[in-house]
Amino acid sequence: RILHADLKLHPYKIQSLYVHEMEVEVCIDSLESAVNACKGGCTRLELCSALSEGGLTPTPALLRAVRKLVSVPVFCMVRCRGGSMVYSSDEATLMLEEAADLVAAGADGIVFGALTVHGDIDVDLCLQVKKVCGYLPCTFHRAFDLLADPVQQLSVVQRLGYSRVLTSGGQSSAVAGSSVLKQLVQAAAAAGGGGVAVMAGAGIKSSNVAELVHITGVSAVHASARSARRMSGSERAHQVNMGSSDDTVQWVTDPDEVRAIVSALAHDEANNH
Repeated sequence: RILHADLKLHPYKIQSLYVHEMEVEVCIDSLESAVNACKGGCTRLELCSALSEGGLTPTPALLRAVRKLVSVPVFCMVRCRGGSMVYSSDEATLMLEEAADLVAAGADGIVFGALTVHGDIDVDLCLQVKKVCGYLPCTFHRAFDLLADPVQQLSVVQRLGYSRVLTSGGQSSAVAGSSVLKQLVQAAAAAGGGGVAVMAGAGIKSSNVAELVHITGVSAVHASARSARRMSGSERAHQVNMGSSDDTVQWVTDPDEVRAIVSALAHDEANNH
């Protein structure tokens, strides 16, 4: 059941407004989005920089600032660049340092994934990252969706000591990958108490989340829940793009969409009890 929590908002912290059995993780890359996600009732944040690149490593300073504003767990992406999930030895060294810095800055968990040139999980690098994290939980990110046989590879993620996997079922959206997601949930359950939690991500919306959870049986969902905010006319008057994206648009987490996702899950759970 999802219950409205009787929580008083600390004057300097925004807490999650709901307590759920279902985990609702929201990926964010700004202070405003962090606050908005928690206002909507998320249970955990995935903190990144550059969500436009699929999420890159945030700075420790951003993590510290977010932790001052929210009371939900904050997991941090460790990914030094966009593009390929195959990393050089220099990039591996860099990301191990990034992970250590984020752990020292107060991360509640790390989100990581890496592949070999043959398309398999880079066991050595993933183990090194887990070692840096110590007792903190690790999520294997959507590099998992690039594997030829994700269901078979779930046991590898488990042996690495990662507690969950973020996946779309190997498709462009979790809805499209729902059949594989269901197989992953079944495989995780067959592994017993030491199994990996399956978190569905990619294209999660309030309009599809309840049906997706009902079909797949996942225990967690991951969404950006973002909406576009355009600059005013005066701001655009002297606009020069600093990159390939449209700099007149800022993508920010929409608290109403997060709240709608939480509500859809609550309604679905109520109907199934």
